[in-house]
Amino acid sequence: QSKKESCDAICNHNNLKTQAVLFEKGKVYEIAYAEVVPEKVEQLSTQYFPKVLKISAEYGGKLIASFNVVKNESKNFPAQMIAIFEWPNAEARLSFLKNKEYQKITYLRDEAIKKLQLGYFQVPESKEITFRSDKVYEFGAADLVKDGFEKLRKYNEIAEPYKKNYGGTYPEFIMNFGKIDSKGQATYVPQMQFIVEWASLEDMEKLFANEGFSKNAVPVLMSAIDKFDAVFTKFSF
Repeated sequence: QSKKESCDAICNHNNLKTQAVLFEKGKVYEIAYAEVVPEKVEQLSTQYFPKVLKISAEYGGKLIASFNVVKNESKNFPAQMIAIFEWPNAEARLSFLKNKEYQKITYLRDEAIKKLQLGYFQVPESKEITFRSDKVYEFGAADLVKDGFEKLRKYNEIAEPYKKNYGGTYPEFIMNFGKIDSKGQATYVPQMQFIVEWASLEDMEKLFANEGFSKNAVPVLMSAIDKFDAVFTKFSF
């Protein structure tokens, strides 16, 4: 029996799927929040994406990860799905948008998507993340008040003991993105964009329901934030 067959058997037995995704320093990452027309989901997945991904590859663009939304606490991103695309740079995507073959199929996307929010970022260091089917991934976008970073530092000091002892799994801050000049392509430009890995939605709710955390940590967090959008997802395999 091969190692692959053995691994497949174990994975299938445990109903666990994993996928490693490499985020590279110097690349540009497009994070797309999409509100999809329900009856057009198949059109998007079987007609638009196969064609557009082939064209974008000519410009160094590729889809590296997609997520299905399981809980949305955002007023600005009424999304059912999130996709992350990688580009060599912002100019590469601008060149892609001018492609004649791409322009012929944009109607497939426009018919299928009610609302689309696009952000463009880089990562401070190259990092590989293994996404798991048994985890929940929070996409957070935040703008802070004037002294927000200092307040966030204080919040982290207060919150840390509760995160370790609230009775659930510690929430891992797995990726922090830095904003870039998108050459006019971004529809949202937050001060902070990040991904947190939670064991479950129940754990997230348990932490925020914790008496000490909600009384001592949450008010400091809220005092640091001017605007915050949180979208909770499962990785799409």
